[in-house]
Amino acid sequence: MNKGIEVQPRLQSLLTSNEPPFDSDVLTITEMLQERLAHIFELEQQLVKLRTEAHVYESLLSGMRRLPPELLTEIFVHYTAPIWQRDYRLSIYSCYPRANAPHQSSPMVLSHVCRKWRLVALSTPLLWTAISIPHRTPLGCISYASLVQRCLTNSRVSPLYITLSVLSSAQMQYRSPAAKGLRNAGALETLDKFMPEIYRWRYLHFDILTSQTMLLERNFPPIPTTGAPNMYKIFFRAFSADLNSPEVLWALELIRASPNLHKITFLAPILNLEATSWIHLQYFESRRGMRLSDLFSIFIGCPALRSCIACFELEEEGPSLPSFGESDPLIQSSYLHTLQLTHLRHAELLAILQWLTLPSLTDLTLAGHHVSDTWPGELFQSFLVRSACKLNTLSLSRFSYSDTNIMDHLRLPNIHDTLEHLELDKWKTPISPELLNFLTFRFTSDSPVNFPVLPKLIDVTFAIHAIVQAVRLREFFLSRWYERSRNHAPFPVAALQRMSIVLLVPYLPNATVSGEQIRRVFSRIEEAVDIDLETCVVDGGTDYPEIEKLGDWDEI
Repeated sequence: MNKGIEVQPRLQSLLTSNEPPFDSDVLTITEMLQERLAHIFELEQQLVKLRTEAHVYESLLSGMRRLPPELLTEIFVHYTAPIWQRDYRLSIYSCYPRANAPHQSSPMVLSHVCRKWRLVALSTPLLWTAISIPHRTPLGCISYASLVQRCLTNSRVSPLYITLSVLSSAQMQYRSPAAKGLRNAGALETLDKFMPEIYRWRYLHFDILTSQTMLLERNFPPIPTTGAPNMYKIFFRAFSADLNSPEVLWALELIRASPNLHKITFLAPILNLEATSWIHLQYFESRRGMRLSDLFSIFIGCPALRSCIACFELEEEGPSLPSFGESDPLIQSSYLHTLQLTHLRHAELLAILQWLTLPSLTDLTLAGHHVSDTWPGELFQSFLVRSACKLNTLSLSRFSYSDTNIMDHLRLPNIHDTLEHLELDKWKTPISPELLNFLTFRFTSDSPVNFPVLPKLIDVTFAIHAIVQAVRLREFFLSRWYERSRNHAPFPVAALQRMSIVLLVPYLPNATVSGEQIRRVFSRIEEAVDIDLETCVVDGGTDYPEIEKLGDWDEI
């Protein structure tokens, strides 16, 4: 190819004029165009080759080549986000670590980049300490066997963070019971592989999301006499309500064999904790039922307890109350700040209020078992005075307390001056006008404000009669809410931020009564305040002498 060909005089004259080419000129022009395009293609090929070579030489100057393995290890650890920080990142339904998944920050992905990265990843035990194994199919234990062994080997002697789940999928209902048994057996075989390393267990999340109990020919692996001395946190959940199911008994034995636990979340029935103590336990949660005697064992044996959430929904037998004498000292939990107890029977509530002293308590939730249970007002008052705690949250539900009792409790200085969240639920019974007036901040002609009632209250939940108390509800809200843009000097009370009200609407034959007008009044300020209005139809009559017209809310 002649790259230096000159432009012919004929073509030059065509380029400098608007004269159209002859047919004889077309062939010459075509040859010239093809030669130029071929030359351009050859130059582009050379350009691509030169750029590729330049990129290779630039990679030799990359800072990644100069990173020491120690720094590269730190980067890998931050990238993988270990499982003890993974509550918002990795679902229990996902296998971790997993190869061929670019969207997952798995050490498998790092080990497939290059020889150096693979060497660093395999020599960093921290990357392999987080293991999440979900069992969905009967072949789960076979497919996970090599993964579990690899993680145990690469993690060396580092603490282990294990998530093991047994999942009940929709497809399993069409398979035989033998297939389900194989799936459960596979989960136990995976657990067998972890048991020799139980001394390294730091965190265990064991989730049995299946309605069938794991009754098998083989048993759960035995827990060694040394237990799990390094276990810090355990989460166990099982759908079985049987106190003697093998998975529940095994989990209870495990927590008894873990003396250094800091957090227990047990979503299964609990019993027989009398002989246990965890001196480092700070958080205890049981939402599927336990006995009061076991709860007192927690208070006695866990001096560092800070939060306790317990449910007493064990209806098969009566409540097991602790046996204390008059000479026994009161039980004091000095650091407990959160106490939530639900499904309390009357005898259990009496024992708790009589024997506990909680000076650091800030959040208290008590929910009864039957609405007919009477409310021990004097004993509750004595408990609050004895504890001298400063409550931030008070929630009382499913107890037949009187509004006079509530006003007496709210007048206590350790509640009155600090309470921010108040919830009163008496089985859809409206609060009395006296209590609603008590909570309402009053103005007088002599002074713009009176002594504020519950000055820090920002969140309130109760029920009202939608017909009789609508106007009083409006007055209550007006006394507790203000717009910062309109009020340069706010009232000496906190502005209400959330209000959840149950509007009790009476059932009237051949008539329709609703709380829609109340909703329209509050709809104007829903963007500024979180307002939840729930309508509930209850038995009612036809005589309402105190009905007042709600009217419009012109002040807003």
